[in-house]
Amino acid sequence: MLKYLLSLSVLLLSVGVLAQKADIKLNGDEEKKVNKGNPGLAVGIDLAPFITHLFANERFGVEVNARYTINSKWQLAAEVGYENVDLDNKQMKYTSNGSFIRAGIDYNLFRVEEIGNNDNILLGLRYGAAVQEHSCPRYTISEDYWGDVSQSIGASTVGSHWAEFVFGLRSEVLKNFYMGWSVRFRTIINVGVNNELEPYSIPGFGRRDRSTNMGFTYSLEYHIPFRKK
Repeated sequence: MLKYLLSLSVLLLSVGVLAQKADIKLNGDEEKKVNKGNPGLAVGIDLAPFITHLFANERFGVEVNARYTINSKWQLAAEVGYENVDLDNKQMKYTSNGSFIRAGIDYNLFRVEEIGNNDNILLGLRYGAAVQEHSCPRYTISEDYWGDVSQSIGASTVGSHWAEFVFGLRSEVLKNFYMGWSVRFRTIINVGVNNELEPYSIPGFGRRDRSTNMGFTYSLEYHIPFRKK
């Protein structure tokens, strides 16, 4: 009888050890399946400048972007583009041609549990810089007694710097194809002034009639993954 009890005890102990090993292996496999995001490089185009042109036809620009996904939480981002301004009204004629770059980092607030879900809720920062050549071939000063007086300011080059706070959404609509939008709160750090002429619009920043500005982006991107899913 004792022999049978010892045999049963050994059998139960063996089953327990095997079950524990299987549980450890299962937990290890589950840990391996944790969503680590979709590391890789995405390139895209921003449609917002084309939308802006519909409502402010004196401004026309193009912007492209690149995004490096480090892991499920952190992404590096860069945006480059140019903007042309051709304003002609009763008060003034103003022209500007310039380019800009913005660079920064985004943090993904979206807690992703589902493997393969690469959607993002982003909170980020950008540093922006622009260089433009602008001129005012004509501006008019209205004077009731002496009559209107017209003057001009020649071409000059000016550089500008600003910071941006970013909030945005980004979703994988097809495999490796992303669509997203963001809202930007921008504040000027520095604007160079030449010939007493401040920019009417700063490339990548927007209207210069105030030191803070709101902007938006609407991007289409293609993601190049660095590892197979």
